Amino acid sequence: MLFTVVSAHSGCTEQPDYVIRNLNTIRSIYNITVYPNNLPIIQKGASAVPSGLFNKNAAGRISPVGNFTGFDDSIEYFFALAPTPDTNPGKVAIYEAQLVEFTSGCPEVASSLVYLRTGVIDKKTNKVDLSKPTTTLAQVAFWKFDDQGAVLNYHAWIPNLQTWTEVGNNVDFDNVVIQKAVPVQLCPQIMQNCKGDNQQYSSVATCVAALELKPFGSFDEAWGDNIVCREIHVLLTKVRPEVHCPHVGPKGGSPPDNWKCVDIDYSVDYFDDSQLFGMPLGSTFTCGAPLL
Repeated sequence: MLFTVVSAHSGCTEQPDYVIRNLNTIRSIYNITVYPNNLPIIQKGASAVPSGLFNKNAAGRISPVGNFTGFDDSIEYFFALAPTPDTNPGKVAIYEAQLVEFTSGCPEVASSLVYLRTGVIDKKTNKVDLSKPTTTLAQVAFWKFDDQGAVLNYHAWIPNLQTWTEVGNNVDFDNVVIQKAVPVQLCPQIMQNCKGDNQQYSSVATCVAALELKPFGSFDEAWGDNIVCREIHVLLTKVRPEVHCPHVGPKGGSPPDNWKCVDIDYSVDYFDDSQLFGMPLGSTFTCGAPLL
């Protein structure tokens, strides 16, 4: 099996065409997470995504956020959840995406490590304010491509998401006082974004009362019936409120299968690879599969 490593600066030469193709696809995906490149997708949704990046049936898992199935779910995770200065108290956004490690041993599979550099954005220039602290969010990912080179499946991990969130916002989310304040800040956003048929609570006060009964959760385990999960998913209510407003509601989703902020069975839901990817375990991200 061919094993090829390409540096972040593409210093290696004479790589197979598929290596360069896969590298460029992954770079293009992460470059759209850089502010303000992600704004058109937040404003217009899937129609603003460049063609050729994701297959229409794309599906994957992002730990610790959850499973995502379909083109819209996938592109919203990668692009609409990327922070913007007006969606967090620290006014932080991604100002650079550095793909620091990459390997692609066959046309259909690759793996990567990206460092997402984040900092306070000057809204007048849309540039990072380097006079203020910056930090980094990492993502490790496996990728499966279709015959045209679009991403069909992905399995990614974001380490230390809780620490990055605290450092980037200068907020201690382990502080009980801060935890009590989050619903007060979150519920007006829910009420503003989820109106009419998408309304989830009768008032801000009702929303706060309902969320105060739920565990706060952790950004390192955001998949569950907790406040943190809703803090994440409220960002997506601007894109497709009919889909995402139920996620921030009291039940965490809607039937028959639109569930996100609900308690899961760790031993099942984090390891249902065959169901999520539609292939036997050990086959999706392995060159010359099956591995098992």
